[in-house]
Amino acid sequence: MEANKAVVARYQKCLGDLDWEGVASCLTDDVERIEWADGFPSSGVPVRGKSTVIKDMEAPRRFQIQATRMTEENNVVVAECVVRVPMEKGGTFVGRNCAIYDLENGQIRRMVSFVAEDKTAAVP
Repeated sequence: MEANKAVVARYQKCLGDLDWEGVASCLTDDVERIEWADGFPSSGVPVRGKSTVIKDMEAPRRFQIQATRMTEENNVVVAECVVRVPMEKGGTFVGRNCAIYDLENGQIRRMVSFVAEDKTAAVP
């Protein structure tokens, strides 16, 4: 696996495990994150700075991010993923995600993510 893909894979694993120290180790201090998701008020609003980005991503429970395809060129990684998030009242949210990561010196400098609910997925 190429070096930048490995950073993104580590970031996704740490994020799903709510390992904020691990997440932080994958990000530059001035990281920027933009997430596009229907129905979320903050959709498309840039969040900047490592601590602010981490706070914005905090989740109450562990979840799974499974990359189904990753492509790397130069310092850009594109990851297509399935996201499974346990819901507070039972069941699981299943979403499809495509994220573009710009890396600098082995850390994520910018990430743009597009998320949509997979309404065709069987939810256990």
